[in-house]
Amino acid sequence: MTLLPLLFALIMRKKGGFYYKSFISTFGLGTMGAYGMIASLLLPLVGKTGLINWSVARLYYRIIGFLLGITVTVEGKEHLDPAKGPVVYVCNHQSSMDILFMASIFPKDTSVVAKKALKYYPFLGWFMTLSNAIFLDRKNRDSAIKEARQAAQDIHRKKTSVWLYPEGTRGRPLDIDMLPFKKGAFYMAVQARVPIVPIVIANYQNVYNSKAKHFTSGNVKIKALPPVSTDDVLEDSASIDQLSNKIRDQMLDTLREISPQPLIHN
Repeated sequence: MTLLPLLFALIMRKKGGFYYKSFISTFGLGTMGAYGMIASLLLPLVGKTGLINWSVARLYYRIIGFLLGITVTVEGKEHLDPAKGPVVYVCNHQSSMDILFMASIFPKDTSVVAKKALKYYPFLGWFMTLSNAIFLDRKNRDSAIKEARQAAQDIHRKKTSVWLYPEGTRGRPLDIDMLPFKKGAFYMAVQARVPIVPIVIANYQNVYNSKAKHFTSGNVKIKALPPVSTDDVLEDSASIDQLSNKIRDQMLDTLREISPQPLIHN
């Protein structure tokens, strides 16, 4: 009898529809949140704090990615090497499925920066709090700036990288495009004097489209671009704007290069 759920999951791996796969994805997040709380308590005891987020991410991708029939092809893996020192990773944001794709390449010794609302999610929020995630209050500019400055200090004090979505919210999943970037990630990188590594997830509407209730198996391309130095960038608004626009242009060009055609529209 204990094999029946596993057999059912294997059958539904290719045949499951939108609601089944959405349930699996959400259930997986809750399960990994629970595991993450345990990892956050145990791994620091053996000096492996930097593996908390990495282990949760990899386990989530391996299990849930398999059950959904979703794989990734990664280009530029050499730019994701934590041995080269702390960096700020910036990634485009399309939907909640970005968590799965982030999990497939999430580097060791890396923390996430997320909106403050996630802090109060059961399991997921508890795990993120225990794993030293950085929560930014987007509705309170002064608080967000203070927290970003603290994060810049933590990058060196804890020798950790950070992962952000500079669009600030889900972008334009039905178009091969990105929203304007918020500047927090770039201020953080410049204040910490660490490189910025852009990461681009191809438009995956051929695999997942919530509006069209489309969810199938498939392969999604991810490309990590070469690090962008912040050593000579001033901390004034004009310099930060120039830096963020430069990186956004690089990422948008890459998004258009690696995304499949045609896309599914509702």
